Amino acid sequence: MICWYCYWGWATPVAEIYKDALAELNGDKFPLHYGPAHIVWEDENFDAAQWCLDNFDIYRGDNSDEELAAVRKSLERLAALPQETWDIEPDDYDDLHPENFPPRVPVERVR
Repeated sequence: MICWYCYWGWATPVAEIYKDALAELNGDKFPLHYGPAHIVWEDENFDAAQWCLDNFDIYRGDNSDEELAAVRKSLERLAALPQETWDIEPDDYDDLHPENFPPRVPVERVR
């Protein structure tokens, strides 16, 4: 079994947001993957961006204010995208045969 995003990648606008945040963090993935945006960037639950913003201060962890600013900005940018931009996994996706469910939009692999 493999998740659709793991096989195909993320919609290009989502990948661009992530790469921009990564650049702001000098390539350090830790603040994106293990802080207030964990369920978005680590677990690929892009629909949770607003929830992460609403609960941001609860999950600050040991991140610096500079790191948190980059993480918050990534979540704000993602939350501002229309759902059809980031919600690209087919409804009938079969995680045993991901090759049979190609993306309908350009995607990138960023991890």
